[in-house]
Amino acid sequence: MTNNKDNPLNLRTFNEFLLENLQDPENAKGYLEECFNEYMEDGNLELFLHCLKPLIQSQGSISDFAKKVGLNRTYLYKIFNNKIKPEFNTVMKIIKALGFEISFNVKNKSA
Repeated sequence: MTNNKDNPLNLRTFNEFLLENLQDPENAKGYLEECFNEYMEDGNLELFLHCLKPLIQSQGSISDFAKKVGLNRTYLYKIFNNKIKPEFNTVMKIIKALGFEISFNVKNKSA
């Protein structure tokens, strides 16, 4: 919790709130699903990749996660800051290392 002279009411920032809530696996799952659904609707890959950062931070440091996945920390930051576009298998590595897997459902053809 933030505690300083600039925050006399001890209010949490949205980022603090988000990171705390993403520590719960069900909240993290819902967050990732919503980010992915948004990506499927608007095709904004940059936003989807940016959404992975809080999931990683909720589990610890970016550096530790990078080691776990076998990626360079700087490379991850470049992904989150839209400096580079990772290959599909890199995105899948990240999702898997976060503890998730992707499954597919049949879309209703009449919709």
